[in-house]
Amino acid sequence: MTPITQNALLAPLEIWEVTLDHSTIKFHQPLILTQNWMSHDPDEPGEIEYLEVEEPSLAISAFGENREELFEVIHGDIRIAWKYIVQADPKKLSPQNKTVQDNYFAIAEEITDE
Repeated sequence: MTPITQNALLAPLEIWEVTLDHSTIKFHQPLILTQNWMSHDPDEPGEIEYLEVEEPSLAISAFGENREELFEVIHGDIRIAWKYIVQADPKKLSPQNKTVQDNYFAIAEEITDE
């Protein structure tokens, strides 16, 4: 892989919105996520390299073989966090998940589709 191709793959990901079933999560500003190459597990067969994004403050822990796959997995992580953490009763959340909920409320809102 050429250095130009490698740098293009590692360019930050920008997310403005994530669709849900009947609504959309809209970020007030683009969510910028930095991706890295995942360390190869010596116990894993083959030489496949994965891109990864870790953003614990938003409950995002994603990896994929390419940018497109990584982007889809990140959207899935955001959907899951929104459904099970952001929409949950804050009194029923652990302190860590309450922080994740607060972090999402600070940067995004849910808009119902019409």
